[in-house]
Amino acid sequence: MNQEANIRQLQRKIGELEKRIERFKVIEEKLGESEEIYKTISQKSFAGIYVVQNGSFCNVNAKAASYAGFELSELIGGKSDCVIHPDDKEIVKKNARDMLRGTRTVPHIFRIMTKRGDIRWVMETVTSISYGGQPAILGNCMDITEHKLAEERLRESENLYRAIFETTGTATIIIEEDTTISLVNNEFVKMSGYFKAEWEGRRSWTDFVAPKDVERMKSYHGLRRINPDAAPRNYEFGFIDSRGRIRVMNLTVGMIPGTRKSVASFADVTEHKLAEYKLRESENLYRTIFETTGTATIIIEDDMTLSLVNTEFERLSGAPRDYWEGKRKWTEFVTKKDLTRMLGYHKKRRLDPLGVPRNYEFLFLDKQNHIRNVIITIALIPGTRKSVASFADITEQKRSETALRKREREVQMKSRNLEEVNTALKVLLKQREEDKSELEEKVLSNVKGLVLPYIEKLKQGRIGKRDMSFVNILESNLTNIMSSFTHRLSSRHLNLTPKELQVANLVKEGRTTKEIAEMMGICAGAVSLHRNHVRSKLGINNKKINLQSYLGSLP
Repeated sequence: MNQEANIRQLQRKIGELEKRIERFKVIEEKLGESEEIYKTISQKSFAGIYVVQNGSFCNVNAKAASYAGFELSELIGGKSDCVIHPDDKEIVKKNARDMLRGTRTVPHIFRIMTKRGDIRWVMETVTSISYGGQPAILGNCMDITEHKLAEERLRESENLYRAIFETTGTATIIIEEDTTISLVNNEFVKMSGYFKAEWEGRRSWTDFVAPKDVERMKSYHGLRRINPDAAPRNYEFGFIDSRGRIRVMNLTVGMIPGTRKSVASFADVTEHKLAEYKLRESENLYRTIFETTGTATIIIEDDMTLSLVNTEFERLSGAPRDYWEGKRKWTEFVTKKDLTRMLGYHKKRRLDPLGVPRNYEFLFLDKQNHIRNVIITIALIPGTRKSVASFADITEQKRSETALRKREREVQMKSRNLEEVNTALKVLLKQREEDKSELEEKVLSNVKGLVLPYIEKLKQGRIGKRDMSFVNILESNLTNIMSSFTHRLSSRHLNLTPKELQVANLVKEGRTTKEIAEMMGICAGAVSLHRNHVRSKLGINNKKINLQSYLGSLP
């Protein structure tokens, strides 16, 4: 029985083993299929595919090797970071770790170094796999060097475009198909008087066009988007700025290739148009203006001959025009001192009109050999080799300036003298104050030493009550005279009478109306009247202010 049981158990194990063998065969077949699929994908893929295990390449497809310019045999077994640009190795490791952890889901971009030392850009994704029964990393990458170079060229192009757009020196705008202005440069901001934010994406070009030109330019706008060559590229129109002024503009406009946008640049020809109009007028008025300008004026030919002079120049030079015109050169009225300098100006002005001064002084020698100080204003007549010069006689001004400088020196000398006198007066005033203080001290000393002691003896003698009052008043008044209070009160309130001043002193000492009346030998009503006058003149009448306290508070 035991033997049969063992046989059955053995048969079961054999059956299980056969099933496992069948499963292994299926797995081997699937593995073979997977390997074939991997090989096919690896060989046919447009992306670089590689397997990294323990930091080294264990499998690399031809595309990945070609990115770096290596053979497969040169990469397999080598370090996986051997082709990464040294400056990018750390960030590549970090991004790969984040992708394997699932914290990064987008591909990362970095640089690689080719076998020849060139730098190329790749975009990579990585994922964890099992390879040969061991953990590994499957990497997919694509060479995006051309894309990066295109981006760089695009950035450079955009930067160049922005720089040209802003620094062209011409007012320029970009116009959308719906007539909206999408971009303006600083020159256009200056010209229009509005800020960029007021134009870009907000307003149409029709907002700055004069009403009479709007329909014509709208037709050009539409026609240009049907056939760019059918609409004129250059034309004039009326431009309205922020101040409501209409200026004449010359517009150059064209389509941006591959878009429905157009670019337009502006040249302000208002002044040119006005100049043309004025030139036409000046052709009729030239002689009149030349003669009635009030300034000595001449026209000088390239050879320095005077071809035209006006009446004022005749007066300045002292010679008639038929003496000068077509016969004489300007060098005849210039002194030797200035001749060399002005000859240099004449030559240089015809080479570079801006390279020489337009205004300068020189000494003018008239026909009578009188020398005058003159300021000349001179410039080339546009489109010719002739120059026009006007003269301002500043001889009298120069004399006045000389006299003024002389007068200034005299004033400065007198000013110093006055400063010295002022210093002397300050010394005298200081001495006067010191003498005054010394005199006051002597008076006070004499009163204290020669008067007050005798008053004190009178008070100790046998005198009547009335006389005693007079003695007290005399003592009080002398004390007040010596005190600063009476002096301050009389100085501050010059309109107090002597009686009012006496009453004020006694009130300040605390005397009653009755006492004051007895001491002054007047009735109490008179004392009250004086008190009221004092209050009124002190400005405290009808106020609840004690007179004695107020007087005592005066500084």
